[in-house]
Amino acid sequence: MTEQMEKVVKTIFAIAKRHNKGYCFASQGTIQVLLTKYQDWNRSERTVRRRLKDLVDQGYLKVVHRNWFEVNGVKKFRTNLYIFTKKWFEWVGRAARFARKVFSFFRRPKLAINSSPTVKRDLKEAFGNVEILWKSPIKGKPSPLPLQG
Repeated sequence: MTEQMEKVVKTIFAIAKRHNKGYCFASQGTIQVLLTKYQDWNRSERTVRRRLKDLVDQGYLKVVHRNWFEVNGVKKFRTNLYIFTKKWFEWVGRAARFARKVFSFFRRPKLAINSSPTVKRDLKEAFGNVEILWKSPIKGKPSPLPLQG
């Protein structure tokens, strides 16, 4: 998916999301205005139509042309209904998983060094009884305080 196609489909998705639907029926002019306003993408309505056609050809969108007939049988164009396909939602899911991996360094590690059950037990005992600290096998300089006992 190219950057231009991504901007178009994200704009359509934002419209659909605003109304809590998996589809929208915005006009191509509205999509072009929203792209100019929010995506800083000042292109013609014809370019928007080409990107929409690319999205349909690649299987991200399905377009249903909504028409109606007048009394005398003349077919009139009404709107296009843009429906998001499974491929679009899979693409969004892959992008979300990638973002989670990229920003995972902000999260706390799953198992901290001092969170094992033995270390917690030793720390609880140490806080309760200072003599355990004196008898610990940690090598180094002896404490300046004399041992009582």
